[in-house]
Amino acid sequence: MKIWSVAFLIIVGLASSLEAMGAPHPLRARLVADATSISPGSSFRLGVDLEMDSGWHTYWQYSGDAGIPIQVDWQLPDGFSVGSLQWPLPKKFTEADDLTVYGYADQVLLFNLVRVPPDTVFIDTTLTFFAKVSWLVCHEICIPGSADLSLVMPFRSGKAETANLRLFDRFAARVPWETDPNLEITHVVVFDGGDIEVSLSARHGGRATTVAEFFPLDLDGFEFLSRQQEDGGMRLQLKPFAQRTLSALSGVLQYETADRKERSVYIALDLQSWPRSESAVARKIPRGAGLSLPTYLMMAILGGLILNLMPCVLPVISLKVLGIVSNAGESRGRVRLLGMAFAAGIELTFLVLALVVLALKMAGEQIGWGFQFQYPEFVLFMTALVFVLSLSLFGVFTVNLRIGGRFGASAEGVVGSFSNGVLATILATPCTAPFLGTALGFAFSQSGPMILFLFAAIGIGMALPYLSLALKPDWLRLLPKPGPWLERFKQFMGFLLMGTVVWLLWVLGNQLGLEGVILTVSFLLALAVACWMIGSWIDLGTNKAKRRIVWGLSLIVVIGTYATLLRPILGAEKAWAAIGERGASEVWEPYSAERLDRLLAEERMVFIDFTAEWCWTCKINERAVLDDAELRDRFRELDVVMVKADWTNRNPEITRLLTSFGRSGVPLYVIYPAGVDEPIVLPELITVSMVLEALDRAAG
Repeated sequence: MKIWSVAFLIIVGLASSLEAMGAPHPLRARLVADATSISPGSSFRLGVDLEMDSGWHTYWQYSGDAGIPIQVDWQLPDGFSVGSLQWPLPKKFTEADDLTVYGYADQVLLFNLVRVPPDTVFIDTTLTFFAKVSWLVCHEICIPGSADLSLVMPFRSGKAETANLRLFDRFAARVPWETDPNLEITHVVVFDGGDIEVSLSARHGGRATTVAEFFPLDLDGFEFLSRQQEDGGMRLQLKPFAQRTLSALSGVLQYETADRKERSVYIALDLQSWPRSESAVARKIPRGAGLSLPTYLMMAILGGLILNLMPCVLPVISLKVLGIVSNAGESRGRVRLLGMAFAAGIELTFLVLALVVLALKMAGEQIGWGFQFQYPEFVLFMTALVFVLSLSLFGVFTVNLRIGGRFGASAEGVVGSFSNGVLATILATPCTAPFLGTALGFAFSQSGPMILFLFAAIGIGMALPYLSLALKPDWLRLLPKPGPWLERFKQFMGFLLMGTVVWLLWVLGNQLGLEGVILTVSFLLALAVACWMIGSWIDLGTNKAKRRIVWGLSLIVVIGTYATLLRPILGAEKAWAAIGERGASEVWEPYSAERLDRLLAEERMVFIDFTAEWCWTCKINERAVLDDAELRDRFRELDVVMVKADWTNRNPEITRLLTSFGRSGVPLYVIYPAGVDEPIVLPELITVSMVLEALDRAAG
């Protein structure tokens, strides 16, 4: 449904208010003919002349992204026939910054050819012609209007005198031709992909002609963009608002004839009969032969193993180290059990993630690795959870897990070990380790069983150190025995978890803005008070009644603070609007498919940084490499266009481009050399020398 249909009642109300205040309407309509009289068997042109105030415009038969086409309903005497309404070529207007509409400014004449029956017997000396006309006229506001027009014409037996010829001829010259025998559509390529792109060119009189513009007809449900190509052709892009296919495309083609005259003609393209190809960007993406399944499997295991060293996982892994040290004096069987529980938590979480990915893919969602961190609600939950864990390590409170000890206490239980495995895996998802990006890109493009298989392989890789420890518990003898130092080590681990909280607040800041961070910190303060109440007022000797009262008061504090502070900002559109206010820096351009296509057509060198605020590896690469002064100087020397594909929040366009490179997550760095089809794809971890060398190769 178009935008005008949502706002129509507001428009009508505004128009009524203007009329009530006596404001003159910005459009005036009248009925005119190109003859002064009518006679039996004759024909004449009957038209609706619309004149608008300066700056106002009305709409063509297809209005574009917004607006309402002009409507003309004729009421003619019995026996009179009328041809199709003639629409002069429209102009393109931009409304609300990014809405493209088609219509007329200043003046337009819509007309029909009226035929008088040859055997007409006139009883009266005059005949009256009626037309009911409605329109929407817009400037800074839009005002609907309508008029019941009439024109009285006498009849005479002889030839009628002409009238208004200059007006009719001026607009008749702008009406598109039905056909042009000298025009030949020579090249149409339909590009594959989620969006539909059509590239067309034409010849007139045997010579190549310039396609000036294309005005579509009946494209409701699609966002339409047209732009000229260097070869004189036209690139048409159609983005469906929902999953739809388009088999034909009709509209008006505006072009230049062989003798360099502007002309327009109605055309219809059968998109199924023309060849299909890849999009302009996809043509420049390398299509290797691919790796074997065992190679992807080894990459998945190795990438999962390296995840243990990623900064987003390290604080939680430190909890496991604490548990290992605490249990150094335990029996072999217990050590084996705890190691297997931690590994089981990792593996089960990876399998659950795989099932979630499958469910979302079946629902038609474009997702990738770490997709859950694109939702502020999830980031908020993780922030609160890690914050509570850090408080437990500082000794503010402990939580009994009933199975083999207490969470945060000196002895780690089975449930605690399993929970640490789950938490470590969830925190690992924003990170893409070396080898993991290629394996995940392959996995996300495969069938359901293959996704489960490869996610399980990543889980095995991440759990491998702990599985090894479970199989070889004697290795614990190499660790120092528990002692007073262990309490200090535990508190140090708590500071590492607080560092993770700071990072998660950073992610929230980029999603919800500064106000969101302030409110989240306030919520964490209330959460700390609730944890302090539990730790101070409940111990092993506390009776059930007191436990319930303390827990109830703590829940009231937490739930009440959440409902008061965070629930409104998570549900408000302004929280999401803050995302669009960030923009790129003065150096980086925000990514868009149209902008990238235009840069590639201009043969510019492009560097794309696929990044996200929740990606630790991305932030390290940005600080250590992309902000390097020598590298920035080299970018300027080579006139490289630096594009930032920010994936902090869901962006299907960026997801599709990542997928086209065989990747499902960030970071990813791509260099498009000027005028060269093959882009250069860099690894997840980059260095200044690596990027400089790639830029030199791209520059030839």
